[in-house]
Amino acid sequence: MKQLQKDDLLYLAGFIDADGSIIAQFVYRKDYKFKFQIRTTLQITQHKKRRWILEEFQNLVGAGYIRTRGNICDFVVVEAINVTNLLKQLQPYLKLKKKQANLVLKILEQLPSTRDSLEKFLTLCPLVDQVAMLNDARKTTHTAETVTAMLMGLKEIDVPVETSDSSDV
Repeated sequence: MKQLQKDDLLYLAGFIDADGSIIAQFVYRKDYKFKFQIRTTLQITQHKKRRWILEEFQNLVGAGYIRTRGNICDFVVVEAINVTNLLKQLQPYLKLKKKQANLVLKILEQLPSTRDSLEKFLTLCPLVDQVAMLNDARKTTHTAETVTAMLMGLKEIDVPVETSDSSDV
């Protein structure tokens, strides 16, 4: 990912504030230890006739991809390191999406510590909900409440059982 010039950051921040999204969401992943991934996304949406501007953003940023959904195209950045780097650069210039950016950066900063700690993972769940509440998102499938309820069942299974050594008896 590239370091951007101030003029480019101002331009990109304006697009994100107007036609973009800064998202944190729960994605069910049966292959994950805690069954959910916290995925962060930075996205700009345009009509397909303006796909060219999204391609310019992709080249400018040096990361992400473009997807087409009917008459709509999205420039999407999902890789955590790229979302982090881009949001850190954009943060001073965002207006409408500044709160989402701050929350997503906080989530991304703490996310590595959750790999082996259910408790730490659960502390991030309310932050994901806060990001969703700030966005004009459609109904979310998983919330902190549903994820926590599901994972608390896993916690009970993962509790080690103490056994006594036969020499102590």
